Amino acid sequence: MNFPHYRDFYPKSMMPIGMNDTALLNESPFADTGATHWLIALQGEHEGLPAGCCNWKVLVYTSDPEGAFSWENPYYASTLLESIDSAIELAQQIESFGKNDVLCTMGSDKKIS
Repeated sequence: MNFPHYRDFYPKSMMPIGMNDTALLNESPFADTGATHWLIALQGEHEGLPAGCCNWKVLVYTSDPEGAFSWENPYYASTLLESIDSAIELAQQIESFGKNDVLCTMGSDKKIS
C-alpha cells in the first residue's frame, strides 16, 4: 500500500456494515460510495517528534468487500494519541460499535463528513 504522507499505516480490521449503519450512511455524504464494509486502521505520525517516536490516529473508512477505500475521505479520524496502546484500545472500542451496528451513532462530534 502506498499512501501519501503516511509512514506507518496498519489496517486493523474490516467488517460488514450493518443495516442500521447502512441506513444512516445512505443519508450522509458517504451515500454515493456504495460501501459495504468498515475498514478500521491505525496511522502513525512522526512529524515534529524525535526519531523513533510516533503519535497515532485511529481511522475508519468505508470500503468495498475487497477492502478498497478512499484514503482521502475517512468516515472518522481520532485526535492524535500518544501511545500505540491507546490507539489499539480505541480501535477495539470502535470495532465493537461496528459489530453492534451502532458505529454511525457513536458520537456525531467524531464524524468527519
